[in-house]
Amino acid sequence: MTSKLKITIIGGGVGGYPAAIKAARIGAAVTLVEKDLLGGTCLNRGCIPTKSLLHAGEVVQTMQEAETFGVHCKGYIIDFAAMMARKQAVVNQLRNGVQGLLKKKKVNIIRGSARLLEPGKVKIAETGEVIQSDKVLIATGSKPRQFDFKGSAGLDLLNSDQALELAKLPKSVVIIGGGVIGLEFAQIFNRLGVEVTVLELLEDIAAGIDTDIASVLRRIMTGRGINIITGADIQRLSKKKGLITVHYYAAGAAQIAVGEKIIMAVGRVPVTEGLGAEKIGLDMKKGALVVSDQMETNLPGVYAAGDVTGKTMLAHAAAAESECAVDNMFGRKKQINFRTIPGCIYTSPEVGCVGLTEAAARERFDVEVGRFPLTACGKALVVNETEGFVKIVADKKHGEIIGVHIVGPRATDLIAEAVLGMSMEMTVEELANAVHPHPTLSESLMEAAMSIHGGAIHIP
Repeated sequence: MTSKLKITIIGGGVGGYPAAIKAARIGAAVTLVEKDLLGGTCLNRGCIPTKSLLHAGEVVQTMQEAETFGVHCKGYIIDFAAMMARKQAVVNQLRNGVQGLLKKKKVNIIRGSARLLEPGKVKIAETGEVIQSDKVLIATGSKPRQFDFKGSAGLDLLNSDQALELAKLPKSVVIIGGGVIGLEFAQIFNRLGVEVTVLELLEDIAAGIDTDIASVLRRIMTGRGINIITGADIQRLSKKKGLITVHYYAAGAAQIAVGEKIIMAVGRVPVTEGLGAEKIGLDMKKGALVVSDQMETNLPGVYAAGDVTGKTMLAHAAAAESECAVDNMFGRKKQINFRTIPGCIYTSPEVGCVGLTEAAARERFDVEVGRFPLTACGKALVVNETEGFVKIVADKKHGEIIGVHIVGPRATDLIAEAVLGMSMEMTVEELANAVHPHPTLSESLMEAAMSIHGGAIHIP
C-alpha cells in the first residue's frame, strides 16, 4: 500500500512541507499545492524574518552595553536597509533549502490555488487540473486578523506582514495588540531607536502565559522605554500632518497615542477561503477546521494540520501535527500531546513556557512551586542578564512536573529541556538529581527543581 498511496497536500508552509517530505520518505506519491511562497508564513513573514530583526536589535543592545564588559565602542550606525536585506537573504536561503528538499524527495509541486471537489479530489483554480489522490492534507495556515476601527478607512495601517516590508525606519509606531506578535515588534523597533507604544485591550500582556512571567516581562520592556498600556479600549483613529492618532479609553479616562505608523497585531485567523470546505461538508468551528486527535476531519481520508485547525497556532505545533497526520494516513496510530507543546516569546528577556501556569494548575491539582532567580546564576551574571527566573509547577502528590516557565536569556532554548522532561513524565526529584554543566544557564532549571526537592544550593 505504501508504494502506491497518493497524497495531496494543500499548503507549503510548516504545516505542509514537513508532511510532504515525511510521506515521500515513507514511499507515497506526493503532490504539494502552494499558491504563494514555499515555507508559508513562518519562513517568509513570521518566525524567521522577525527573529532575524530581533537578533539585529540584540547586536545593537550589545554595542550599547559594551562598556560593561570593558569594551569601548566609538559608535555605531544602524543601517536599516542592510538589516532588511540580511533578513531577506536568510529567508531566501531557507526557502531555497525547502524547495531543494522537496525536489530531492521527488514531491510534485504545483503552483496554484486548490479547491476540494470531494474527498480525494482537488481542483487547481488557475489551470483547471484535477488531482485524484487517496488522502488529502489541508495546511493552508492563517492570516493576520483585521479590525476596522472608526476612522480607519483610508489610513495606512500595517499588519504584521506589511511591517516586515518597511523600506524606511519610522520615528514612532503604535502597536495595537500586546500579544506575542505585538511584543516582538515592539522590541524590534525599540532597539532600533523608534518610539513605541503598545495598546492592549486586556488587563495584561501576552495573554495565556503565567502572570508572574508577564509581570517581569512588562516591567523590563517598560524600563527599556516601551510604553505599554493595558485595558486600552480603542474608540477611533484620526490623521493629521502625517501622524495617526489612536483615541482610546484606559484607567477610566479618554487618552491618545500618536505614531507615524500603526501596526495591527491583533492575532491571526485560519485561511479557509476558496477551499470549498462548506460545500463538501467539512465541519468547521469559529472559522477553523475541526479535526480528531489523529488530525483527521469528519470526512474520511481528509486531514488538516497547523493554524487552519485553530488549535495551537505555532510553527512547531503545525509541523508536529502534519507529521502526525501522515503517520495516521499510513495506519500508524499517533496523537499529539498538546500538553507538552512549548510557547516562546523572543523578546529581551526571552520567554519560554510549557504546560500549565501556576493558576491553571492550582485549579486542578495540589501543587508545589519552585523558583530560582537568575541573579543567583553564575552564567547569567557573566553575560550580564540577570533579570528573570525559572519557575517549576509540580503535582505535590506524585512530584510530576506539570509546568515550567522561564523568563530570561535564552529561555526559548532552555525550555526544550523541560519539554523533553515533561514528555517523559519527569519528576522534580529526577530533574533536581540530573547533573547540569557549570557554568550554564541550564543550572537554573536544576536549582528550581532543587528548591522543591531538598532546597536549592545558591539561594537561601
